[in-house]
Amino acid sequence: MIASTTFIVLDKRPYRESALLLRGISPDYGRLSLVAHGAQAVSEKKFPCADLFRELETEFRDDEKSTLFTAGKLELVTDFDGIGNVPLHFKMASRMGSFLLKNLTENLAQPYTYDTFRSILSRLADPELQTPEDRWSLEQCSVLLKTTFLYENGLLPEGRTPQQNEFLENLVAAGIENSLLPECAPKYWGSLNQWLNSLIDFHQLQR
Repeated sequence: MIASTTFIVLDKRPYRESALLLRGISPDYGRLSLVAHGAQAVSEKKFPCADLFRELETEFRDDEKSTLFTAGKLELVTDFDGIGNVPLHFKMASRMGSFLLKNLTENLAQPYTYDTFRSILSRLADPELQTPEDRWSLEQCSVLLKTTFLYENGLLPEGRTPQQNEFLENLVAAGIENSLLPECAPKYWGSLNQWLNSLIDFHQLQR
């Protein structure tokens, strides 16, 4: 059966002649690995220049026994190339991409994590489009991705109070919807980041 999904490239490397091996995140398939034949040939009409942190529309046969699929098409949906203009933003996006590749499961839908990561990339790529009140710091971006990933995979425990639960739910919603973050004391983001890291270690995930 031919499957169609969007896909954000988190890793690319040469693969047999002019092909590329692309790994990334899909909302429908979680971690997804694709072989794009001819993708290294810039003149090839069938593929865009597949690159890191680009969102692509892809088709492939999902009835193959292998988890390495052959892309029937790749069409550029959105590029977040502006991330490369700010070294700290590129470094943060790379760390997040590494975290996702290490911990995502193949063939397990991750729509919340996908949407949150996409929101983060859009902000890292165009920081000048945000007002100071609406801007997400790098630490807040890190907290958003970890919170959403743990929440979506059933690894985020209940808060100690209803207020904490409401804050975490609003935080996940903000990442998915690319909207204003819930308000809290500035120092709380650091404490929350440390707590999330302890949960990641507890569940034996890789940072």
